[in-house]
Amino acid sequence: MARRGENIYKRKDGRYEGRYIKYYDISGKAVYGYIYSKSYADIKEKLAKCRAEKTQTKASSNIKLENWLTSWVSSQGALKTTTQRVYKSHIKNSIIPYIGDIPLKKITTDVLQEFINDLELSSATIKTVYTILKSALEAAEDKGYVSNVWSKVKIPKKEKSIVRIFTAKEQQQLENSLTDDIDIGIFISLYTGLRIGEVCALKWSDINFENDTLTVNGTQARTEKGVIITSPKSKSSKRVIPIPLFLMDKIKLISQKGDFVISRYGKAFDVRTYRRHFKNILKKAKLPDMKYHSLRHTFATRALEVGMDYKTLSEILGHSSVGITLDLYAHSLKEHKIKEMNKLGEIYKG
Repeated sequence: MARRGENIYKRKDGRYEGRYIKYYDISGKAVYGYIYSKSYADIKEKLAKCRAEKTQTKASSNIKLENWLTSWVSSQGALKTTTQRVYKSHIKNSIIPYIGDIPLKKITTDVLQEFINDLELSSATIKTVYTILKSALEAAEDKGYVSNVWSKVKIPKKEKSIVRIFTAKEQQQLENSLTDDIDIGIFISLYTGLRIGEVCALKWSDINFENDTLTVNGTQARTEKGVIITSPKSKSSKRVIPIPLFLMDKIKLISQKGDFVISRYGKAFDVRTYRRHFKNILKKAKLPDMKYHSLRHTFATRALEVGMDYKTLSEILGHSSVGITLDLYAHSLKEHKIKEMNKLGEIYKG
């Protein structure tokens, strides 16, 4: 029998069970917590403690989302420095200005859905913002500050973008404009598919001149503390890539000043500086403005055009699966499509 007003019950197994209200869900229904002990005095003490924490939780649920997000992101020590920087940026620029002043207890599914619907960002960025917000609210749920109001929120589907690459003619124009030692990074990206962060972090010690290979051991990232070299973005991103012989010949012509392949005064090029350099090369070559990442896409497309299989290409690009490679590059240039279609003439007997 329960002690009057205490919500303490003696079970058939001889133990005492204490029940208390953890919080109320969005429908107003009480969500209970349970504790057990062989001692009545012990269960009473534990129950009083839980109720005291419940009172503290109720007060904490009044804190604004802005304060919770700021506290939560600072406690995420397990995140890579660059990831935490991205989180802080999205929290500051994409979340707090719009719903930061709403108390946790007033965050509802409708509030979140309206927030997501009004974001004027790409679908990929919206997904990132939602993931950050969801993680923060899940942490708040663990403390009983909120209930799950995010699971039914719908985020926009990812748009299928068409990858812009250099045509064969544009690629030739680009290569003819690469005359400086520091331009070797553009050549490397164009013929190995390295990302700009990877090529800026590439050291001479990463190049094996006997086996004609390079190893992607790191990537360059900008943090609040400045530019650093971090581990590759994923396990598959750390990879060994065979270097085409003509490219190795070009690399051997570069004087080795300092630790980094692309350097000036012995120091590595900052990603932003090298990206600006690339833009200037495009102007010099009278080519349309394109992202540095287009070099990676161009490499992948050219590799497929010369007959490289998807498995090999996937490993060279550092993708975690062949499916990712297929999804990104299952397309070809117009001229290549025409060439392939005209092969059908070989079987025509008319």
